[in-house]
Amino acid sequence: MPRTLKARDKKEARILRATERLLATRGFHGTRMDDIARAARLPRPNLYYYFSSKRQIYRRIITELRNEWIKAFEQITPDREPQEAIADYIRVKIEYSRKHPVASKIFAKEVIRGSDMLTKEENDEIKALTDEKCAVVRQWMDEGKMDAMDPRHFFFLLWGATQYYADFEQQIKSILGVKRLTAAQFATGLDTVTHIVLKGSGLIG
Repeated sequence: MPRTLKARDKKEARILRATERLLATRGFHGTRMDDIARAARLPRPNLYYYFSSKRQIYRRIITELRNEWIKAFEQITPDREPQEAIADYIRVKIEYSRKHPVASKIFAKEVIRGSDMLTKEENDEIKALTDEKCAVVRQWMDEGKMDAMDPRHFFFLLWGATQYYADFEQQIKSILGVKRLTAAQFATGLDTVTHIVLKGSGLIG
């Protein structure tokens, strides 16, 4: 039984990754089950053994992305010093952009669509978690550890800066004149974003 479950997990992962690549270029409505089966190298009937519909596959991908987005927030806790916590949050977000650029693009498209694949409860959870982390940042500000500003817009800035490396990867490659972004180029981006954010929020001189 464990061996069977492991084989199923591998097949599901293959289907999910193949679907991600299609969704990133064609979007939800431009992707068909036939396309997914072909990209995953599976007969179409076999695809339905793992997922009953395109919507179910998309829903699974969006849920996984949401969980990763929430996991990154674990860096922001009141017991940490803000300079270290925020630097780690930026690092985790940019590292995700480096390793999962396709997934990040899909999440961006979903947000633009209005997050209609997430339930109201899931969207409410994301808002509640963001409010919770904004309260942590506001506490650091009240304690004089960083400059005063609207914590919500502070996070908007972080999301835009870190996810840009995935969502607009093609533009970055074009400007840098490269076919793919290297680990060194991501490191330069990480250093640049971290320095500007920490300095701009009064965390470093």
